[in-house]
Order: sequence, then structure tokens, then C-alpha cells
Amino acid sequence: MTTREWVCQTDGIRTTLDIDDDLMRTLLDRLPGRSKTDAIEHAIEVFLADDAVDRLKSLAGTMEIEDLSHELRMLDRTT
Repeated sequence: MTTREWVCQTDGIRTTLDIDDDLMRTLLDRLPGRSKTDAIEHAIEVFLADDAVDRLKSLAGTMEIEDLSHELRMLDRTT
């Protein structure tokens, strides 16, 4: 098999982005030592984590939850 016949698959998606220079510089200043890719991935992860928290908070009070902790403690102590 020649080098040209090899198929390389990765888990990542290669993407070209047009990012504002000042925005990229600010991100890299806040994450010293990280590559652009690592900095962008970190920023996306932080955004998604914060968004998940916001989504959970928005569900507060939308469903009724019965507190069974006392009953479960009592059962746990008898077994």
C-alpha cells in the first residue's frame, strides 16, 4: 500500500473560521500558553456549560418534586 492509499480519519471536524482579530487576541491573552484551537475549544466548552446551567435554572419550579428523603432514610436504617 502506498502512502496515497492510506485513509486517515479523525474525531475532529476541520473548520475554517473568520474570527475578529481583537476577539481572538483577547481570548489568547486570557488563556496564556494555549493554542488557538485549544482556546476556542475551551471557550466553546465554557459557553456550553454555562448555557446548560441557565437551561436547568429556567426549569426551576416547572415540575413538582415530592421529598421522600425522610422515608428513604427510615427504610435504609431498617435494612
